[in-house]
Parts: sequence; C-alpha cells; structure tokens
Amino acid sequence: MFLDLYPCFYFSLNDHARLRYSQLTPSSPSKGTILVVPGARECIEKKMIEVGKPLFDRGFRVIIVEPRGQGLSSRFFKDGPFRQRDHVADFVSHLDDLRQFFEGVVRPATTGPLFVHGHSLGGHILLRWLAEDRPDVAGAFLTAPMVALSGMAAYMAGYGVSWTCVHLLGMETRYAPMQHDFGGDDLIFQNNPLTSDEDRFHFQERLFDAHPSLKTGGVTWGWLLAAVRSMNTMHTWPYLARIDHPVLTLTGDQDPITPPAEIAPFLNMIPRVYADVISGARHDVLNETEPLRRQAWERIDAFLDGVMAEASRPQPNSCWHRAAS
Repeated sequence: MFLDLYPCFYFSLNDHARLRYSQLTPSSPSKGTILVVPGARECIEKKMIEVGKPLFDRGFRVIIVEPRGQGLSSRFFKDGPFRQRDHVADFVSHLDDLRQFFEGVVRPATTGPLFVHGHSLGGHILLRWLAEDRPDVAGAFLTAPMVALSGMAAYMAGYGVSWTCVHLLGMETRYAPMQHDFGGDDLIFQNNPLTSDEDRFHFQERLFDAHPSLKTGGVTWGWLLAAVRSMNTMHTWPYLARIDHPVLTLTGDQDPITPPAEIAPFLNMIPRVYADVISGARHDVLNETEPLRRQAWERIDAFLDGVMAEASRPQPNSCWHRAAS
C-alpha cells in the first residue's frame, strides 16, 4: 500500500548493515539538494508527506534516509521479541552511518547547494556531524532538534538512573520507563505531545497497521544513556561554535519534549543560528495543522532563499538572530 508510493533503495554499510533511503529528482535542473534525517520512530513514507514532497515541489532534489534501528533500515535487534526496541550503545554509531551514507550516496548525487534537514533525533545527529566533520553544506534547517531534555533535573536524573541501570543492573536492552512496543498510549490523540492535528497524528498508526515491519517502539535504557552522553558532548561553546553553517531551528511553544526554553541556551552557542518558535505548535512542527505548517514553511522558504542569495553575493552581509528563551 504505502510502500509503493516512493522508490526506495538500500545502502550497505561497512558492518553489512543497511540503510533504507529514497531519492526524488526533479525533471528540470534542481535548485539544490536536501538531505533529510528523520526523528526517532519515523520512516520515509511519513517524512515524504511532511517535508520530502513539499521540497521536491519547490524544485529541490530530496534524499531521505532512515537511521539504523527504525523503518526498514537494519535494526539493532534482528527479528524477534526485541525487534521494535530503539537501542544504541553510542550515538557515534549514528554519526559513522551518516558519514558513510554521505560519501556513498549524498555527495555523488548532489547538484547545486546542499542543505540538510533533521527532526528531533535527526537534528541532533546532523548538528554533531556539522560540528565534527564541518562538511561542505550550504545550511541546515532543523525542527525541534534534540539538544537537551525537558529540564536540567530530568537531565541529571536521566544520566544517573540510566548509568545505574546499564552498568550495575544489566538492563541496557530493556525498555526505559513508559517505553514499550508501538501501541497503547501511542494511539491516543488526546494530550499527545506531538501534534494538534488529529488526522496527521493517526497517519503513522494507519501506516504501521498496513506495514507492521515499519513499527518502532520506545527507547531502551542503553539508548537513554547514549543520548544523554551525546547531548553532554555538545553542551559546550567550543563544540557548537565549530558549526559555521547557517542554521535555522523551528520549535513549537507547546513542545514538552524539546521546549524552546530548554534548548535555547545551547542553540545560542551556534554562531549563525536563527532560532524561531511557532506559537501553538507541539513537537512535530511539520506534522501540525495547516495554519501552523504554513508558518513553518514561510520561515523555511525565507531561510533557503536567503542562504542561496547570500551565497551568490560577493560580500555577504547577513544578520543572525538569537534563540528565544
């Protein structure tokens, strides 16, 4: 049903795992190329509706890749009762996968300026890649980038408890609290943290019902510890200041997962950041109601047009705004 909508391919990694990806190429010369890295649990079919097709319609070549552990990319656990568990021992694995995919697929396919887009987990991976590898990228636009947890107390507790569960109690591959296979409260629209659009909220449910192999559950204690350690890596000015690319971030003021006030101090360490807040939006900014999506796309369009115009001027003169707190 859904899996036939877009052409998909597989890229083999050095350890023989595979990343599933899709590519849309305009019939006329493209305005540029955009690499999309989804958030946790997301798959190509969902991201195509939210961001892939809109960017393609704007004249861009679009490449969407599913991170290892979700969609139809290789899972950390093979077929069996643990298959849905989102688990990773170290986020460096995601970085290494991205580096290989970039060299093997993205770089050869790039035409025009290259932009990158990531949501939540995808934004986190991209920010680390930009800081550590400093690739030839024209700019990045991110939604709800996972650079901090909701509250410093939660951050410290998350580190201490997850470290204990992983290293002392041997619970690395067990689900963290309130995490489980897809289902249960994942299907309840009321008070969900992701979107205020009920039809868009249920799209992933319909997608997973049609293709159960796409289902991804919650995160393990090991994932949680790896995530906190990875965020801790980027929580210094010298690290984030290495990102010399223009960066647009969009976060909803009703987002309980990556609240603007929590991520702003770290986003402000990026020299050329423009951090904007969409009033009324929850965590999944580009999967919101149409009025909220229009606001987000107005900002994205202005950012892309501005970066491309700036790149064409001999002496750029831009003004970068600070993150709202």
